[in-house]
Amino acid sequence: MNRFLHKLTNAAIICSSLVASSCSMMTEDLDDCPTGLYVRYVYDYNTMRADMFKDHVGHVTLYIYDENGHKVAERSVSNIDGNSPLANYGYTMHFSPGELAPGRYRLQAIGLQNDWNNAQTTSRAKYNRVSEHTEATDFNITLDHSEQPDELTGRHNVDHHSLPLDTLWHTLKVMSYDPMDSRNIPDMHRTSAPYSIYPMEEQYVTVTDDHATYATVSLIRDTKHLNITLRQLNNKADMQHSRYEVTIDDDNAILAHDNSIVPHHPLRYTPFAGWTTRFSNNGLEYESGDLTRALNAGAKIPTRSDIDENDPSRERTAHFNIMYNRVMYDSDPNKCAILRIRNKETGEDVATINLPYILAQGRTAYEYYNYSPQEYLDREHDYHLDFILKGDTWEYVTVMIDILSWSKRIQNVVIK
Repeated sequence: MNRFLHKLTNAAIICSSLVASSCSMMTEDLDDCPTGLYVRYVYDYNTMRADMFKDHVGHVTLYIYDENGHKVAERSVSNIDGNSPLANYGYTMHFSPGELAPGRYRLQAIGLQNDWNNAQTTSRAKYNRVSEHTEATDFNITLDHSEQPDELTGRHNVDHHSLPLDTLWHTLKVMSYDPMDSRNIPDMHRTSAPYSIYPMEEQYVTVTDDHATYATVSLIRDTKHLNITLRQLNNKADMQHSRYEVTIDDDNAILAHDNSIVPHHPLRYTPFAGWTTRFSNNGLEYESGDLTRALNAGAKIPTRSDIDENDPSRERTAHFNIMYNRVMYDSDPNKCAILRIRNKETGEDVATINLPYILAQGRTAYEYYNYSPQEYLDREHDYHLDFILKGDTWEYVTVMIDILSWSKRIQNVVIK
C-alpha cells in the first residue's frame, strides 16, 4: 500500500511540474497560456547607454510585414489625454494568434515625442509618413520643406515657424527569443554589439502555434539639436545675434524604410530661436531676442537699472538653437552637412564647417567605448559649439558636452 501511494505521489509531482513548465501540456484553461507576439521597446542607443523610452517617446507605430515584404498588421499607441501607457517601463504590444498567423515577420517601428495626429496640427515643420503603403520598401518619412527652392540659395527651406521639430525615432534593430511555451516573461533586451545600423536580418521574428514570441524593438533617434554660441575675442561687447545668419545645408529630408537617407532636395535649416545675453556683475543675463528660448537656456531677465548702454566692458554673447534631421559622416566633405555662419552686415562667411566632422570630435569624451564617428552621431542628440571670433574670422571653436563637463578646442583650420 505504501509503495502504491509513493508511486502515485511521484506521478502527481511529475504531472504538476510538466503543467507548470509547459502550457502546451495543458488540456484546460488555455487562456492563461501566453501565445502570439509580444513586442516591447527600448531606446538605449544613446551616449548615456540607458533606456529612455518611457521618458522620451510619446507615440509609437509598429508595422509588421511578412517574409515577402507585404504589410500584414499595424498598430499605433500614444500618450494622450492623461493616459500614458508608453510611460510604463516594459510597455508591451500583444498580437494574438487570430491577428497574426504563424510565420516569419519583419518588425518596423517609428516613434515621436508627441502623438502623431496632434503633431500634424502644429505649425512647425512636420514629419510625414507613407501610411497607406502595402510593401515594406515603399515606406518612408519626409520632413516638411518648401515646395520651391529659394531663388538665391537653390535650397528648399525647412519652415519651423520658430518652433523646434518634434523628435523622430526609427528602428535600429529587433531582438527576439525563440518561441516559448513558459509563463515566465523574459527580461527586455538591451541594445548590444554589433552596432551596425539596421542589419536587415535582425529585423525578423518567428511566430509559431501555441507558443509566445517575445521581441524588443531598439530605436534610434534621428532628430538632433545644436546650440551655437558666438563670442568676440577682442571687442567682447560687440556681439548681437541679429547680425548673424546661421544655417545648416544638407540633403536629408527623406528617411527610407531602413533609416537610410534618400537624396531628394537640397535643404536649408535655420535656427528656431536666437537671442543675445550679456555678462554683468549678476551673471549671464538675457538682453534681446527670443525671450522664451533664453529663459529655457537659464538666462536671467535684467532690470532697466542693470543695463548701462555706455558700459564698454560688458561681454555679449549670441546664441542660436537649431534642429535638423539625421546627418551622415562621409570621407567626402562634399557629401556632408555644412554649417555656415554669415555676417549679415558684411555679407562675409564667418565659418563654413563640415558639421558631421566637427560634431564627431565629441566621441573622444567616450574613449572607453571607442565609438565610430557615425555611431557617435547617431547616439548623441544634443550638441554645443562655442565659437570665438576675432572680427569676422573664427579663431577656434569649442566642442562641449555639458553632462561630462568635457570640452575640446579646435583651431581655425580647414575642416574636411
